[in-house]
Amino acid sequence: MISIIIPAYNEEKTIFQVLTSTQRAFQNTEHEIIVVDDGSTDTTGIICESYLNIKYIQLPQNHGKGFAIREGLKQSKGSFCAIQDADLEYNPETLYKLSLQAKNDVAIYGKRDKKQGYFFYKIGNTILSWVCNILYKSNLFDIYTCYKVIPSPILKSFKLTSNGFEIEAEITAKLLRSKTLIIEIPITYTSRTFEEGKKIRGIDAIIGIWTLIKNRFLI
Repeated sequence: MISIIIPAYNEEKTIFQVLTSTQRAFQNTEHEIIVVDDGSTDTTGIICESYLNIKYIQLPQNHGKGFAIREGLKQSKGSFCAIQDADLEYNPETLYKLSLQAKNDVAIYGKRDKKQGYFFYKIGNTILSWVCNILYKSNLFDIYTCYKVIPSPILKSFKLTSNGFEIEAEITAKLLRSKTLIIEIPITYTSRTFEEGKKIRGIDAIIGIWTLIKNRFLI
């Protein structure tokens, strides 16, 4: 079984379609969908509670994507864990195809094309992956991709502490330190605008770099 964790914060415009698409994509596969409502102040929670066959976790206040993922991970029961963002940047059908490649000792990453997304966002992601490759002697292209399918025993063995977007850097760092093989598979991706609700900012890249350094030398 695969556990699909969906962190959500004020995603009333997209959560319905994301949940519907995710259920449809995994309808022939044993799975569980865990929505972690990270202190939404809109109707995200009302929409989620109307769905059957999902686990809904409501946090009293906003902590960040990393915190929400960690809370969802505690409730997960699948042999594999995957993350699905609550916006429409990623297609759940793509996540399903990635999950078909899942193996007990391998982490599967969805690799986005460099041509996709905002210019400064692409630069930030390139720098983060470059720093990661230098520090960990790896050869990864896209460490901040949302789509990661990871064996649950491996992921749960890590003492994850990140609260924000730097969870992506922390997971990658700890996978590399544990010598877990990471396989990147090309995926399609449609970046949304900040007006549409995109939340990651430039400061998150700086925090991500510090997270990579910290996990390499201090932890």
